[in-house]
Amino acid sequence: MAQLVEGDEGAFKTLYDRYGEIIFRLVLKYLASEELARDISQEILIKIWEKREGLKRVQNFEGYLMHTARNHAIDVLRAASRSDIAKGEIARQFYQGNSCWDDETLHRDYTSFIKRTLDSLPPRAREVFLLHREEGKSYDEIAAALGISRNAVRNSMHLALEKFRAAAREEFGMTLSALLPILAYLNQHRPH
Repeated sequence: MAQLVEGDEGAFKTLYDRYGEIIFRLVLKYLASEELARDISQEILIKIWEKREGLKRVQNFEGYLMHTARNHAIDVLRAASRSDIAKGEIARQFYQGNSCWDDETLHRDYTSFIKRTLDSLPPRAREVFLLHREEGKSYDEIAAALGISRNAVRNSMHLALEKFRAAAREEFGMTLSALLPILAYLNQHRPH
């Protein structure tokens, strides 16, 4: 790493040879597009090269590299969420059944996001949300089952969806509408 910090281009080539494919696979898990993942992987390595002076302070280089790659991939998703064309491309790639989605890592990340968001809901809103989304019950069925008004069910669902929207913006930098195709895909293709 000292050679890399000093600007040795041979050290950069070693970095690229050793970590290029690993970074590519990690980024591919987030972006689902091989072409985009290749471009972003190269951007990440160039970013590391350009900021190599800061590597002096890095204690765990592999951890730093993986953290940087993950954050850069998420930044790309944030930017893509602002573009309808990019949203469509990302959703299309997810639905094509790219084999990299067999990996449990991304599924765990999104499952963890859903669990954290559900856990942040008030108990009634969580119960209403799960009855509606997981069990497919109508607002009227939920109201009858819980002994509350249909309006209370609607308000609880509204609160739950607002929490999910805010959490999606905060955690992934994207709107819930951009995140839903990804979550739907992951829900249908849960690892066993």
